[in-house]
Amino acid sequence: MTTKVVTDEELGILARRQNDLFRRVREGTLPVERVLGGLQSLIEGAFDAIPVGPNRLIDCDTAPYIPNGWSVESHAKGGKIEFDPSKITLYFSARQKNGKTIVGHDLRKELEGKPVLNACVLDHLLANTHLIPDSWKKNEKGETLYHLFWNTVYRDSNGNLCVRYLYWGCGGWFWDCRWLGGRFDGRRPAVLAS
Repeated sequence: MTTKVVTDEELGILARRQNDLFRRVREGTLPVERVLGGLQSLIEGAFDAIPVGPNRLIDCDTAPYIPNGWSVESHAKGGKIEFDPSKITLYFSARQKNGKTIVGHDLRKELEGKPVLNACVLDHLLANTHLIPDSWKKNEKGETLYHLFWNTVYRDSNGNLCVRYLYWGCGGWFWDCRWLGGRFDGRRPAVLAS
């Protein structure tokens, strides 16, 4: 059996995921039994049988990840969807284009009635980063893109409304949040089903 040499970048990604896993277990947002069961499967080699292709379904009716001290202000369920990048639209308001910006509260109103995806998709993509297209990393100007999942709006530990987003940085995929009172520019698309 040939052993692949692991790069520093791959080890860094593994360490960040491990730290996120520990944090979620500590917060109680991820059951320790699920983690231990997954580790046992990995040790036994059973992960080879788990499908990791693009046909994995995302249950958008489940509760999204809730950071410690936060609450969910609104969460629109979306049924079960298959993540297919060709069926995803990255939406920009006319008020985000050509160097303009829009306040998050106004953008939220503009998105009402559109097929916006919720944070369950973000959580699934973070757990299955092989599904995320490389084109989501940067725009044509080489600027980082911040993909927003507007059908889940949170209230953070300071009481501010915010929406979580997915972005590429430091050699891996991460999430963060944007306050709805802030301005949203042409690097912050809403993720919609086509």
